Amino acid sequence: MILHLAVSLLTAGVTVEVNNASAREVSIQALVQLPTLGAKDRAKLEIIARAIPKQTQDYPRRDILIVTGGQPVRCELTQDVLRICVRVQPDNVKAGLSLLESLAHKATLTQENLDAAILEEDKPNYWKSGLITELLPPVKLRQEEALSLYHRVVRPERLLLAVGGKIVPGQAQDLWEKRLESWNPGREPKGYFDESVAQERNTNATGITTVDFVGSKVLSTDAALSTEILAMFALGSGKGASLFRVVRERHGWSYRQEAILFPTKDGWTPHLLFATLPSDDLTQRTTKIREELIDDVKNMKQSDLARAMGMASAVLMRNVEFSPLYVFGSRPAGNSLEDQTFLSGYWMLKTGKAWNPSELLDSMKHVSLDDLKEKATSILESTSVHILPGS
Repeated sequence: MILHLAVSLLTAGVTVEVNNASAREVSIQALVQLPTLGAKDRAKLEIIARAIPKQTQDYPRRDILIVTGGQPVRCELTQDVLRICVRVQPDNVKAGLSLLESLAHKATLTQENLDAAILEEDKPNYWKSGLITELLPPVKLRQEEALSLYHRVVRPERLLLAVGGKIVPGQAQDLWEKRLESWNPGREPKGYFDESVAQERNTNATGITTVDFVGSKVLSTDAALSTEILAMFALGSGKGASLFRVVRERHGWSYRQEAILFPTKDGWTPHLLFATLPSDDLTQRTTKIREELIDDVKNMKQSDLARAMGMASAVLMRNVEFSPLYVFGSRPAGNSLEDQTFLSGYWMLKTGKAWNPSELLDSMKHVSLDDLKEKATSILESTSVHILPGS
């Protein structure tokens, strides 16, 4: 349970502190908002993210493990954020912040570690493959090139610090501000930037076919964002949602179907995604599904609005599954301290506002049935269909 939230705007960034008195550890995270990246640079940054935790100028691997009590440092690239995550005991926050700062701009990125990181690949996942269809090109990466890209991306003006757990309010903020004073990256380098474009995946290598209705982007600053999120709950979160009624109950075409807000650089894109068995008539099916979904929304009743509000309340207030906010790109935030700390920092980085689920839920309570139907219909009417046949 989050008991206290402190947000401080700093000269070079933002600090978000989430005080959870029942937590046994502290999660310290750097969230770096990504600049525009070409496909090759993004592929290189994926490798860099896997190499960052291995060692820095100040901390060889052994010393990293001493600070974290043996827990591994996590560094991952989402669609719009580079995340570096350190876990420490409550009495070791100062050392944890020192380690995080070193990871953020003093990673050594040795050639050996980069080469090892290239070999690390995720196992195919039918849901992730269906949602993230970009295929990044294979790349080679020299140390000097890796360091140049690393320092171009990870800069204090793009970085937000999120600290969650059993903490002293204001302590991490003060310590981090002092550390930032000595971080002088200079002007952002100008010149040639990669403009390559990723290829699109044309099959789902897991053998499962995915169908994705992709809507028009919603900005993170949109005044009607709460209505958009509630509409996604109505369309595809839990039993009784439109996707469940049409795709699963009526036709039996899918076991898993969800409405997802997928992150982009300045907002989210609605996705209505479902998995199915390969079939020769998928094009006809998708046309039928879109028509039936629009008709389903047209016939929504007050009980459907109440169901969507109930799902939103369960997700926002009790951390139940089925959140449409896929803040990690391939999944929503879970119940862990790490995920909830990330969500609080991410929301501030994305919207400029503190993550306040109660406030977001209260805003949804002002959405009428007509508002919900209008928003859900506009989402459906804007969609294009992406079919990824199983192979």
